[in-house]
Amino acid sequence: MLKEALGQVLNDEERALLSSSFDVIGDIAIIKIPDELHSKENLISENILARMKNVRTVLKQSSDVKGEFRTRELCFIGGKENYDTIYKEAGCLFRVNVKNVYFSPRLSTERERIASRVKDGEHILNMFAGIGTFSIIIAKKKQVQIESVDINPIAIELAQESLGLNKKLKGKVNPILSDALPYSLSHQNQFDRILMPLPERSLEFLPAAFRAAKDQGMIHCYVHVPTSNFEDNNWIVSELNRAELRNLRKAEVIEWKRVREVGPRYIQAVADIKVYS
Repeated sequence: MLKEALGQVLNDEERALLSSSFDVIGDIAIIKIPDELHSKENLISENILARMKNVRTVLKQSSDVKGEFRTRELCFIGGKENYDTIYKEAGCLFRVNVKNVYFSPRLSTERERIASRVKDGEHILNMFAGIGTFSIIIAKKKQVQIESVDINPIAIELAQESLGLNKKLKGKVNPILSDALPYSLSHQNQFDRILMPLPERSLEFLPAAFRAAKDQGMIHCYVHVPTSNFEDNNWIVSELNRAELRNLRKAEVIEWKRVREVGPRYIQAVADIKVYS
């Protein structure tokens, strides 16, 4: 839609360079604009602001997600300069600072899927919780206890604020400032379900997650993989075998699912894994 709308200000070659989609988080739009279109940034932001009445701020993403806190460089290009917003999803409200924490609205369907799988009474570990989006959406629907762990202190502060915005939760969420690795290793055989929404590094933490899971506990392990690896069912099984050997526990892939595309011939996928003692 954006490419079509810019037909009057961009030629065909310029439109081909522009991303076909962008993120809207609360009243903030975040768009990737290639260097070749630098001179057209104001026109692009003005078009977004004119067509999307709920958007008050347009930011350009000028780097990939990087660093320990998985943040990205953002440059203000239109509207009112602001990086804080309230995001709504699944009947929940979240305080987000797009500059200081990682957040993606593109996982909303996946968050709903996981919440639908959870049963009342579960003890859940969210290993890389960020602002607690998975955790709060689950707790709104189910009577559970969730340890919502993240190493970014700003993410934990925002999770606490978001809990204050969502008074009527069935479950309990405990935001915890910690590195997920030592936390998991110090809580062995404690969790019915473990979430691992850090696709860039989740396989490194999988042996620790195995230790933290109860017998027949479920792990949802998100990864970025080439499309060829996703289509090869043996690839994820071989990764599990490596983790099993380091951890002396057995595991079974219950579902191996495509979540979304993240680049040319590259996807984000999730392995739903059952762990056995």
